[in-house]
This record gives sequence, C-alpha cells and structure tokens, in this order.
Amino acid sequence: MSRPPTRRPPPWSHARVLPWPFRLLACTSVLLGAATASLAQPAEGAADEYRLKAAFLLNFATFTTWPEGVGDTLEVCVYGGDPFGAHLDQIATARKAGTRALRVARVNSVDALDDCQMVFVARGMIGNLARVLDRIEGRAALTVADSPGALDAGVMLNMDSASGRISFAANLAAARRQGLGLSARLLNLATEVRQ
Repeated sequence: MSRPPTRRPPPWSHARVLPWPFRLLACTSVLLGAATASLAQPAEGAADEYRLKAAFLLNFATFTTWPEGVGDTLEVCVYGGDPFGAHLDQIATARKAGTRALRVARVNSVDALDDCQMVFVARGMIGNLARVLDRIEGRAALTVADSPGALDAGVMLNMDSASGRISFAANLAAARRQGLGLSARLLNLATEVRQ
C-alpha cells in the first residue's frame, strides 16, 4: 500500500514575524520604491506627488525621537496653502508615530504654530521661514519643506522631486538644536545630511 506524498508547508509559513521597527523600515523602503516608480511616469500629476509626500511627512514623525514632554498626540501643521489635500488626513487617521496619534491642522499665521510638533512650510510661505523658526525656537518642533534652499535656511527635512523621484535631505544640526533626534535609518535614506 503506497502512502500519499508528504506535502511540505510553503516556505513563508515558517517566516518569523519581524519586530515593529524592522516592519516599519521595510514599509518605508517599499514606500520609497513606490515613490521612485510613481514619479518616473510623466502622466502622474502634482496630486500623486503630494500623496507620496504626505506619506513621507508622516514617516518623518515616526523616525524622529521626541522628548518626554511631548504628549500622546503629535500636531502636524501645514503652514500656508495645503498641497496635500485629503491625503494627509487619511494617512494620519490610519497611522501612528510610534505610540502617538497624529492630528493634522492647517494654519495661515505664525502665531498659530504654538501647538505644533511638526510644521510643513508650504512653498508659498517659504519667505516667512525665518519667522516660523523664530516662533518655534526652543520647542521640540520638526520643520519640513519642499522648497529649494530650505535646508540652508534652517529647515530640518527638505523633500525634493526634481530628479523624477521623491528624495529628501536632512539638517541634523537644526534638529538637535530643537531637542529632536533623527533616526539613523532615516538619515541613511537621505540624499544629504548636514551635521
């Protein structure tokens, strides 16, 4: 009497579940690959570019070390005209930055930045960057932009899509001055790191 052949379980059934930082890094790598692929197609428009930049922006929050005094919710403020539309809200609702919830606010006044832990400075307001930096001086607030020269002017993370894919540069010295740490994993993905 012959026995039926023994079926081996598929190789992925024995896969070990990775700890959350490695899963997050893997997701970020996939996101970066998706950004490269999506923007390589000229048919994709500004809405798709900012959908990807919204994901990058909220990933930046995850890869930032926040001081103890920061509460359970990070206020992500878009200063000026909002290029993200609903994409930023959708991602913020579905994700967290570590254990912290994300809440999006749109502000048009430097005075309204007092409750913000992250400030995205829209291109139309980049001329007010010095006032933004003065307003958040001494507070744990991460500044992000996507404007040429913003890194030189003191922004901590500046996104760029000129090469046909989304990339970013980091100003580590500016982050440290505000009491923030940027993860080595994040800095390894940056095209430039200012010390």
